[in-house]
Amino acid sequence: MIRNRPLVILGVTAVILSALTVLLATTDRWKGTDSPQPGSYLLQGFNPEKVYGIQIVSSQYAIQFKRFGESFVITTRYGYPASNEKMNELLGILTEIQSVEKVTSRKQNHESLGVTVDQGATVIRLFDEVDRKMAGIVIGKRSEGAPGNYVRLEDEETVYISKKVIPLISFAYTDYIQKHLFSGNPNEYSKLSVSTNPDHYAIDIREGGGILSSLPRGARQDDQRIGEILTTSLDLKIKNVFKKEDLKDLRFDTKLELTKRDRTSYQVEFAERGDRCYMRAAADYSRPAGEIIIYKNEPQHSLNTKESLLLARDRAVSFNKTHEKWVYEVDPHYRKILLTSQSKLLKK
Repeated sequence: MIRNRPLVILGVTAVILSALTVLLATTDRWKGTDSPQPGSYLLQGFNPEKVYGIQIVSSQYAIQFKRFGESFVITTRYGYPASNEKMNELLGILTEIQSVEKVTSRKQNHESLGVTVDQGATVIRLFDEVDRKMAGIVIGKRSEGAPGNYVRLEDEETVYISKKVIPLISFAYTDYIQKHLFSGNPNEYSKLSVSTNPDHYAIDIREGGGILSSLPRGARQDDQRIGEILTTSLDLKIKNVFKKEDLKDLRFDTKLELTKRDRTSYQVEFAERGDRCYMRAAADYSRPAGEIIIYKNEPQHSLNTKESLLLARDRAVSFNKTHEKWVYEVDPHYRKILLTSQSKLLKK
């Protein structure tokens, strides 16, 4: 499956990973096996590492993915990056399908079992690096009297009952992406600021809570409103994805900046059009690591510091690579909660 590998710091790690890549590349691709026997896996001996394309179709919907490097993109949604975690979940579902018993080998029975596309089946096709179909899995109706679904390989007529109910395979592209921009753990952040014309306010984040950065003498902040702003800032969820060039005329007039304790800062800008709200995002690392050299017998605390520098910098680079081409639609309530002034964050 797709691996979320840690960032490489030491050269020896890179050598090991390179060797692993060569090993996987030389492994024979899955060419199919004899028809599955009751109790066996439908895709027995299948290696998900060899999947370079995925197509999910039904009579009404279709979604398609293509692998680039160690990640997939959603080709039916502008090539937007898919979440490695979500793609692993999908491939895991397919490779774990076990047959309990054989139901029929007669094609004329397929319709009543729902294992034809016209009768509501979901078909998942897997392709190799040159777009040759490796396998097709047809998922039909829930079986009667047994805890599973009717399933078959697309190029075979034999239908089986799966050992377990197969989770619903979604056609919504948003179910395959990382919907949240940020980690929701406030302890990872040190500050947030919001600016609109002409208002501006900043909140220091301490022990999971927020304190206005410039609280007037004798004034008390509205802790409930501060908490609402902090929660909202860390809960930005994507509803829809658009290419930047398709929304060039948007006016982004509200800016949120979040600073992490590793000194990475995230700038999120909001725009409104009618009753819809849009967002774009970028990251910046304020302490460039430059060239990091690992010395022989270097103390562990020094190695840890250099590692954290590299990780923080590379997270910012990765964030921009993922988000730089896109504008997101979000719920308008995010912007409405952020739109306020410092005076309105004080208790009367």
